[in-house]
Amino acid sequence: MTSTVYFLIALVALAGAGVLLWLDHQRRSVLRANREVWAQAQGFDYRESDTKLRRVFRRAAMDVPDHVEVLDVAFGEYDGAQAVVFDLTETATIVAVRRKAASQVIVDLRHEDVLAPAETDVDLLGAMGPRVMFSNNLEVARRVCDRRMIALANSAPRYVEIMWTEGKWVLGSMPLTNDSARLDAALDVVRRFADLLRVLPPSVDPQDAPDPRDPHGPTNAELADEKTENMRDKRRREAAEQAGEAATVAAPLPSAESGFNPFARDPQGPPVRGPQPAPRPPAPQQAGQNLPLSGQEPSGQGWRRPGPPPSQHYPEDES
Repeated sequence: MTSTVYFLIALVALAGAGVLLWLDHQRRSVLRANREVWAQAQGFDYRESDTKLRRVFRRAAMDVPDHVEVLDVAFGEYDGAQAVVFDLTETATIVAVRRKAASQVIVDLRHEDVLAPAETDVDLLGAMGPRVMFSNNLEVARRVCDRRMIALANSAPRYVEIMWTEGKWVLGSMPLTNDSARLDAALDVVRRFADLLRVLPPSVDPQDAPDPRDPHGPTNAELADEKTENMRDKRRREAAEQAGEAATVAAPLPSAESGFNPFARDPQGPPVRGPQPAPRPPAPQQAGQNLPLSGQEPSGQGWRRPGPPPSQHYPEDES
């Protein structure tokens, strides 16, 4: 008898669980259908789930446990900017609008009834109407808080609890909803918030060290090594200078075309540069010395060796 009662109780519990699962599926189907209808009305595309958005957004309302899924994603272009609307399972509905440039300055504007940010890299700036602003750069955030920002903080719907920046995106968070009017209002206020944040300084990517071989890189020796083209031109100049010095040391002899006759008695032409060989000692005849012939006595006028008359066809040997 007892076992039968337990068996009946188990059947009832199982049936109840099945009914709850069916009701939840029906509710999700209705919500999914409503979100898809709203996406079509906005000209957005629809996707049942997404696994990448959890890696893109991590701050504020997106700081949730890993088991929380991203569902009912509607994405497209809104007022000239990319926009995404999605749900975090049993947590919140998120609206995100992409800015033109990323910024390292974080601005977190949330309702005063919402808990302060869990991140430790932001500080409290002050209150603007019913909302409070936090930032990691208070000096820049003060410049953002002009009259338009104060007007937005006062006019934004209460259900849009948090608005914050993250990279190139501005996001807004509100309780789970599929109401078309609330989705439209949240999308509009987040888009206006993104417009007011155009004054944020853009992020500056770190630059790699210049390649010394890059012909378009810096030429300052303090900033980069000597470039390849400069080294090549330097070697060419050195080679040209060496060639000029070699030409100076050993200049080429003038040719017959320049009017120089090597067989002339007194050759005319440009002087030969460079070191000249030591002069040979003059022949006895040129030095004024007369050599006596064999078997003859020297006289007062001296002796001269008889020889043939000078030739008219060959120059005299001046060596």
